[in-house]
Amino acid sequence: MSAKTLIDNPFTCSLVLFNLLWCGAVTAQETGADTTVPTLGTVTVVGTVADLQSLDFYAPNSSAVLSRRDLDEQGAHKLDEALHYVAGMQSEPFGADNKAEWFKIRGFDASLSLDGTPTTPNGYFVWKPELFGVESVEVLKGPNSLVFGASEAGGVVNLVTKRPLKKEALQMHAEGGHRQRVGAGLDYNGVANEAGTVYYRIVAQARREDGLQRDTDMKSYYLAPSVTFELSERTKLTLLTSIQREEGTPTNGFLPAYGTIIDTPYGHIDRRLNAGEPGFDYLKRTQLSAGWLLSHEFNDDWTFTQNYRYSRLDLDQRNVFAYGSDGNRELLRGYTLTDGKTHNHYIDNRLSGKLRLSENVELRPVVGFDYLRSDTSGVNNGFGAAPNLDMFDPVYGRPFDVSAPPYELDTRQFGVYASSQLRVGDYWNFSAGVRHDRARAAGDIAGGDPGYDVSHTSFNVGAMYISDYGVSPYISYSESFKPVSGVDGYGNRYQPYEARQTEVGVKFEPTWLDGTLTVAYFDVEEKNALISDESNIQSQSGKRTNRGVELQADIKVAENTAMKVAYTFNRSRQDVSDTETVRTPLIPRHQASLWVSHRFAFDKPLTVAVGARYHGSTEDQRYYPGEKVPSHLLLDLMARYELNPQLALQLNARNLTDKTYVAGCDFYCYYGGGRTVDLQLQYQW
Repeated sequence: MSAKTLIDNPFTCSLVLFNLLWCGAVTAQETGADTTVPTLGTVTVVGTVADLQSLDFYAPNSSAVLSRRDLDEQGAHKLDEALHYVAGMQSEPFGADNKAEWFKIRGFDASLSLDGTPTTPNGYFVWKPELFGVESVEVLKGPNSLVFGASEAGGVVNLVTKRPLKKEALQMHAEGGHRQRVGAGLDYNGVANEAGTVYYRIVAQARREDGLQRDTDMKSYYLAPSVTFELSERTKLTLLTSIQREEGTPTNGFLPAYGTIIDTPYGHIDRRLNAGEPGFDYLKRTQLSAGWLLSHEFNDDWTFTQNYRYSRLDLDQRNVFAYGSDGNRELLRGYTLTDGKTHNHYIDNRLSGKLRLSENVELRPVVGFDYLRSDTSGVNNGFGAAPNLDMFDPVYGRPFDVSAPPYELDTRQFGVYASSQLRVGDYWNFSAGVRHDRARAAGDIAGGDPGYDVSHTSFNVGAMYISDYGVSPYISYSESFKPVSGVDGYGNRYQPYEARQTEVGVKFEPTWLDGTLTVAYFDVEEKNALISDESNIQSQSGKRTNRGVELQADIKVAENTAMKVAYTFNRSRQDVSDTETVRTPLIPRHQASLWVSHRFAFDKPLTVAVGARYHGSTEDQRYYPGEKVPSHLLLDLMARYELNPQLALQLNARNLTDKTYVAGCDFYCYYGGGRTVDLQLQYQW
């Protein structure tokens, strides 16, 4: 069977691999390999990244896992809101946005996956997850293509969705809050038969709220039924489906430096100014998803898993935005228009096992392959001319013409990978992985050929020494790549973005500390970045770097008091020409956060939490040298009052003091989100 047959026929490829893996597992059984050493954690959830890149505290890498309890405690409705208290994470760098998720890890964009499947964003066709349907959030920091191949230099954020549990349970909530927010949610889990071998879950959410800018709003609806079949004692199949609909007037935070960080004779631009066209702007997005998670245990040591997902994104969106000013009162504006569909098929086949090589040496290998097919078809205009707008006395409704050229992009990616964890005695933990990908694309974007045909091999390795004193130093190295469509100004086809990271750290879990603490130094470099020469012709001779330090602590300081502390130092630089390197915009030198919660032991328990987020100053040295974006400190609050074991009231406030601030500038400038207050009535049994 040829390689072309495999890349074009993933299900044929799945069948071939399943047969090979079955034979390999049977062979392992026949050789009598004893794999009973229980030193490494067992992976039990299909769709998590942990068996490829361990997320365990004693793994030689940096990661973070947010539980459902963490998400609920912070009252987060969007993913970028939930990530504010994770070290190395920069959330909402472009301010509050009701149409997309924005976050960076260690100064770089990061990839988003859903149950271990990539969401394949391209252009404006971007998947937006519903956080209420998520059970946990896995954050893998730094370049790492092992998880699903092509990925951003910042790392991977994987959302593990809610799936059925073998119990009867119900959660409901109703909410209301600032800026006309109203909503309701339901999460029901049931068992379908007396044997308990079929169980299901229904998750539903409806919400409506206004955006930061005037005359912006969004309505969203989400429904996710799922069912699990225990086909035998060793075989489990889970079917996951979801549909999500959003409709409204999108926010647009694009503003010039003039009027935000640069003074004008008329004052500063109102942070609630709608620089778009309320009668023109709209967004309609429908997301459909269906797939399965299959797990079969050949024996106690060898497991085959298959993860398949089909997704469809329908997007109809148009926005007017400001891209500059006339230096007096008027905003210079443009528009974007996107209308089309994206269809994705992704399948991953994996065999994981345990091998005891000697009395003190255990190996946990994982091998597999995955295949991605993504087809986007529609029209897209990233920039068209729109009428100017007085930024201090806006008048809307001036007519203008709109058009959009074709947008067609078909991509294929086939990858094979192998990784392993190795425990030597009680003190040494090693990890290593290798992945090879073949990726290609073809299409038509505004009359140009966006195609590519590339192959790439990525590596990662790590080692940790686990001491008897709760002090465990480690070192790791990892790589990532991401193909790029198109050609440069000289007719040269773009090469994939390539990134690598070296990390050295220490993890602390001493007996005298009720919690964990990690300190890490990281050095990340991304090459083949696009830069412009003096003629404004783009080429790939640039790079972006970030060297920094992270501290993350999760500590229980008293019986009813817990504390989360995060600090990040960045020294991020990027090339803007062959001869000039500047400080990376949007990325502060210093970031810090603190979240302290205390549970008062009243007859009806009350839990109160206070959060503080500090974001250091930044500068866009390329476009606005010498103009600092000031630092800011934001306060958050949570109070939860339990009326009885089933009923509770919870209050969440973000940016409690309603501070007006600029989140950052990168050619455009962006105001940060204002105060939001949300009250939830929660019921569960």
